[in-house]
Amino acid sequence: MVKNMRRVLSFSLLLLCLWSTVCLAAGKVVDEDFSCKGVMLGDSESVLQAKWGEALYDKTVIKQGVKVKTYVYKDRSEASVAVRTGKVVDFTVDMETYVARRNVRQGATKFWLEKIYGKTPRKFVDGDYYLIYSREKHPHQHLLLKVDSEDGHLLDLHITNLPLDEAEQTAMAEEGDPMMTPGDIDDDNVHMEIDLSNLPQDKEVRVGGLGR
Repeated sequence: MVKNMRRVLSFSLLLLCLWSTVCLAAGKVVDEDFSCKGVMLGDSESVLQAKWGEALYDKTVIKQGVKVKTYVYKDRSEASVAVRTGKVVDFTVDMETYVARRNVRQGATKFWLEKIYGKTPRKFVDGDYYLIYSREKHPHQHLLLKVDSEDGHLLDLHITNLPLDEAEQTAMAEEGDPMMTPGDIDDDNVHMEIDLSNLPQDKEVRVGGLGR
């Protein structure tokens, strides 16, 4: 009887240790975090169309100094394709309905965000706090989480391969990124879109920086 009780106790302690290890394990971003509804950053325009279906409309604009075609869908999500490469470079979602990996959604707590994505210092950018993660081996692909200034819960989520500031824009151009081609912002036929609602920005708004 005593021997059986010891076995049960030992087994229970083992389960408790395993559970604690799982609970305390540091989160980490994975490739899936840089995708949206089955489409990855870097996928082709044809993949986007096959998986997301027909858009309500599209518009050609300059975002972060890059000429893109932005498809707008009925569920208020948007996907942008770099005109020069035909590759998907940016996702905007409707946070009222969007659910990311492991049930991350608007209102997710600081604890849950760190458990899923790992800890990273908050960055204070033009009045808002962001957690910014980069994809392994793809340093210019970013997951941006806008969080509450007090308790750190999730307010907004953005997935992008567009440069976050002028420094990254320069770095991408020096690396020979094909979508970073000079002259795009001078195209008279392209609408200059300045949308400050989804991405952090420099204090001074500049085309080609985070102010679009």
